[in-house]
Amino acid sequence: MPEFAYRAATPDGRIIRGVQEATSGPLLERQLSASGLLLLDVSTAPAARRTGRGFRSRRADVVEAVRYLATLIEAGFPLDRALGTTSRIVARRDVAQALLAARERVRSGVELATAFDEQGRIFPRLTVGMIRAGERGGHLPDALNRLAGQLEREEALRSQVLSALFYPAIVAVVGAAALLVLVLYVLPRFVAVLAEAGAALPRSTALLLATSAWLGRWWPLLLAGGVAAVFLIAAYRRSASGRLVLDELLLRVPVLGALRQRLVAARFGRSLSSLLGSGLPILPALEVAASGLSDTAASRQVRKARDDVRAGMRLAQALDQGAAFPFLFVQMVDLGEASGRLVEMLDRAAVSAERDLQQGLERLVRLVEPVMIVVFGALAGFVALSLLQAIYGFRAGGF
Repeated sequence: MPEFAYRAATPDGRIIRGVQEATSGPLLERQLSASGLLLLDVSTAPAARRTGRGFRSRRADVVEAVRYLATLIEAGFPLDRALGTTSRIVARRDVAQALLAARERVRSGVELATAFDEQGRIFPRLTVGMIRAGERGGHLPDALNRLAGQLEREEALRSQVLSALFYPAIVAVVGAAALLVLVLYVLPRFVAVLAEAGAALPRSTALLLATSAWLGRWWPLLLAGGVAAVFLIAAYRRSASGRLVLDELLLRVPVLGALRQRLVAARFGRSLSSLLGSGLPILPALEVAASGLSDTAASRQVRKARDDVRAGMRLAQALDQGAAFPFLFVQMVDLGEASGRLVEMLDRAAVSAERDLQQGLERLVRLVEPVMIVVFGALAGFVALSLLQAIYGFRAGGF
């Protein structure tokens, strides 16, 4: 059966695009009209399904799929048909295949949340929790729209963190490479010329030359040791106990620990606010929010807080018993509980944590940049001074 790419208007005036199988264009128009859509234009699309990986991230396609599902369901599409149409839109093959597999499970009578949960790591745990809340509350499109917004905010927050760390990392790599070229390549050849002329080397130059010779001799072992250390740490982090130990350690590191707290608070606050706003009760919402945190120490603390809340403790008091959340975040949660506006205050607390995180990252970058420039400048200056001392010594000795 041929596929048609179409552009249609929803009853509330929104424009959507899609790809759908139909025997002819007029039949497609009747199908869309039965779903409450007004067909604007249509064309054959023999290669409309864009399943190549391209340069898109999986998260971007998941967000696009969730938003498109919400639009189609709001327009009256049956769920299995909406999943099939969405699978032809997303760019990544793994996401498209997961949507098709979920469609088959939905056709067999399984809930959408369960069908998504069966697709491994394609869909985040937050996706499953919010869809389940939307299905049980009878407002699936609203839950899907909330979910897409939450996933977009998390991706934006992740991009902010990576962007803030990108420039210092580039400066460190370039500075280290420049110093290695000076010490391992330029200095030995320059000193060899002076040594052939019988010039005495100053202590600073001799020290640098000895360092260069040591690095030149042992660099394969040093490189292998560094790579082995990275692999060992990565393997240790992949274990449950190792990841917990490293995450707890990071939360206690000065400066970095405070930034990690704000990152955890922003993600947790957004997730819990969205889950509660979708109608999920507090205990399962805490479980879903905990499973969605990448920080295992924070996830463990949230699960303990869930148990404390089940035992009758207030959420703010339960969250305050660990080191994963900043003081201001806990106080705003406490205010939300006391005023009966927990969802609103969680959202505000997340916004505040995101703002503090961005400001903290900017301050850290502003501090790290001059420190790195001074350090690399001092090292480069020491190398240059050693060379100059050797040159002046050579001139004083014979020229």
